[in-house]
Amino acid sequence: MNASPIKIQQGMRRQLQSWRESVARGGQRLGWKVGYNMQADQQRLNLPAAMVGFLSSERRLDSGAHYQAPTNAVLLIEPEVAILMGSDVPADASAAQAGAAIAACTAALELVDTTRSVNDDMEEILAGNLFHERVVLGEQQLAANAFVREQLSLSLRINGAEVRTLEPARVPQDFSTIVRNVATILALHGEQLQQGDWIITGAAAKPAPVQVGDVITLAMGQLGTVELEII
Repeated sequence: MNASPIKIQQGMRRQLQSWRESVARGGQRLGWKVGYNMQADQQRLNLPAAMVGFLSSERRLDSGAHYQAPTNAVLLIEPEVAILMGSDVPADASAAQAGAAIAACTAALELVDTTRSVNDDMEEILAGNLFHERVVLGEQQLAANAFVREQLSLSLRINGAEVRTLEPARVPQDFSTIVRNVATILALHGEQLQQGDWIITGAAAKPAPVQVGDVITLAMGQLGTVELEII
């Protein structure tokens, strides 16, 4: 994996240019995604921290929507906790400030498409927005101060069969470190984590392969349920 600081910087610069172009075309700002959030992955790939991608309204789907898969797409589904920013977060925010900025959380599904080979080049992975294809955010929201990781449950079902359950090590006790990391990375590139931004915080269980014909259901207890069908 080529994950040098220069490659990471160049990849983020190209990615955020794509994001700015999307916003300029009228695409609404939605938020950010976190990738490689597991410390073991960061160590294996020689990454300084988790990586960041963007979410856009153009690629948001409602729960229960149908997604038409491109021919020969190689798709994975990731069950995630999504958090909503209730205030702006500067790059120098403390852990307490970052945590207090979180207004609510909900269940989310992220669909990623790994079809395109990028030869393990982190610049290309980041420029390609960390393989992001679509996101489904739940309608049921839990106030951030009511979230308790020990009470979190997860059941990911494909065509009615449970394929994944919660992997607690993938979900932090609180999300302040993730918030601060996103804010810091954005500030390095002239952007800011803002009120109203969503962050999907990384896979809470190992991603599962999906294909045309699959109906996906994610149930996360108090965080609600979301569904997606691949057609």
